[in-house]
Amino acid sequence: MALEIGSVIKAGNENAFQVGERTKNAALTDLPESHRPLLDRPIVASLTTITPKGGPQVSPVWCNHDGTHVNINSARGRVKDKNMRARPEAALLLLNPKNPYHWMSINGRVVEVIDEDDPQRGHLATENIDDPAELYVERRPYPFRDPKGEVRVLYKVDPTRILTFGTPE
Repeated sequence: MALEIGSVIKAGNENAFQVGERTKNAALTDLPESHRPLLDRPIVASLTTITPKGGPQVSPVWCNHDGTHVNINSARGRVKDKNMRARPEAALLLLNPKNPYHWMSINGRVVEVIDEDDPQRGHLATENIDDPAELYVERRPYPFRDPKGEVRVLYKVDPTRILTFGTPE
């Protein structure tokens, strides 16, 4: 499946705030150079999942990517965990903290869920929370585990549509 990337037209231009240029791309690495840092830098994203009643639920999350998937990590049993397991549609908004008119939204589908206690692949969930912890809070391993114990979960989101807006400045 091709990834659709669209650029929203800036204010002050004809057809402002509508999607202008649209491209079909194969991977996140095909993002415009102006927007790649939104996924590569420590920016807290807003993750929207779907509740059992069909409404939105929004959570702040750290995310990273492997070039193909956006990776999100949480703990088993949290609301976003239950939502993504039952209804795999998800959306992310990454807003440049220095310029709120430079952002990227990503719609996608959770295509893989890896629990930390999986004997073969669980290490991927652990590594995935330790890597962003180093980037976001300069600490490794992840320092905010529940002292009563928790199982970390890695969700791989296959992006289907990305909208970009603005420039870094």
